[in-house]
Amino acid sequence: MEPSVLIVDDDEALADNLLEIVETLGARGTTVSTAGEALSAARRGAWAVALVDVRLPDGSGSELARRLRDLQPFVQVIMITGDATVESAIAAVGDGAFAFVVKPFDPARLIDTVNQALARASLVSERERLRLELERSERRHREVVEAVPAFVLGLDAEGRIMLWNRWLEKVTGLGRERMLGRDGRTFIHGEGPSAIPTANDGEILVRWETAASTSNDPVTYAVGIDVTREQEMARRTLRAERLAAVGTMAAGLAHEIRNPLNAAMLQLTLLMRRLDRGESGDAAVRPVAEVVTSEIQRLERLVNDFLAFARPHPLQVAPTELNVVIEGVLSFLEPEAEQNHVHVVRELAKGLPPVEGDRERLRQVLLNLARNAIEAMPDGGRLTLRTRSVGEGIELEVEDTGVGIENEAEIFDAFFTTKPQGTGLGLSLVHRIVGDHGGAIEVKSHPGCTRFSIWLPAATRR
Repeated sequence: MEPSVLIVDDDEALADNLLEIVETLGARGTTVSTAGEALSAARRGAWAVALVDVRLPDGSGSELARRLRDLQPFVQVIMITGDATVESAIAAVGDGAFAFVVKPFDPARLIDTVNQALARASLVSERERLRLELERSERRHREVVEAVPAFVLGLDAEGRIMLWNRWLEKVTGLGRERMLGRDGRTFIHGEGPSAIPTANDGEILVRWETAASTSNDPVTYAVGIDVTREQEMARRTLRAERLAAVGTMAAGLAHEIRNPLNAAMLQLTLLMRRLDRGESGDAAVRPVAEVVTSEIQRLERLVNDFLAFARPHPLQVAPTELNVVIEGVLSFLEPEAEQNHVHVVRELAKGLPPVEGDRERLRQVLLNLARNAIEAMPDGGRLTLRTRSVGEGIELEVEDTGVGIENEAEIFDAFFTTKPQGTGLGLSLVHRIVGDHGGAIEVKSHPGCTRFSIWLPAATRR
């Protein structure tokens, strides 16, 4: 768009000459002869430059320059006079004139002066446009920050609050005048929800997402949402789940305890009848004692399983040779395996690094898996334990040739069991212990083959 130049001079010939010069510079010029006409033109449109004669029929050019600047603060005024003095030049500049040109003027110098005024006008206009655009942008962003139903917090380089939006005011009851300048770092420190005080001496829990400013100012912005109700619901849900788990556990425990107690009571009743009939000696007492002892041992295992599930103890970790733990478990179970016609196969890799583990917990895992495998082969079969190095850890496989497992997806759920007398806690404990060691466990099963694969990180990795 062409810049507009207003020429104010009552000398028509001079005004025409000035108009011609202006148009050669690519600007659009308009001529008027009085101060009144100039003010009317200024009210109708915007002007980049005004060429104003100091002496006008209806007033002073200097006064006109001031009034033009009042109407259009960014217009560049060039004063033209045929009676120049130092005082008049100083006065013109003091009135905000861009330049002071003396008649008769050098056309080349005048062209240069008008060019400079047009460039200055363009620069000032662009600067004002950018300022207004910045103001509009800031206003839009401020409106968004104030209107959004979320907490918006801004901290300066020292961590003092410099932004406290309307939603924070509304929910906390704390006005921004009260909060600006306070240390806000405690509001967004650490992980998880943080507590924000409220005006009624309470607090709300807020989950924040923070971001540093991309400008040169070291400012931190944070956007947060109120999770007080969400946290309370989570606590209630967890409490309800725990109560439900306790109820399920209590029911399961009562049911499972009743079976061995009933068996023991029946055997003791049988023993009492034998004694009443006068029967005595080893033949009468030993079978009953063996059954009662077996049921008490079963009851002890049952209670231990429940306690281990309900109250897990912290791991006592140390570098542990997994193959050594396996050999110890197999030595303990081999009589049971032989009794069930199960052939035990060892495929243990040599030179494996130790794992950082709790020896007793790892023994519990192996004992549980191996005993389950033996019980899954009532007609005999083969139990294979296999170790090898995989990545930065050790993989252990426990494989049997038994009947297989249905519902693999539920196999690690607490209280899930396929055994008529199982508690459903063994594999759940196995899963928990492996996870506590930073490892992973999976199962693949079909009739004739079930394989549990456990990966544990090597000690050097942890």
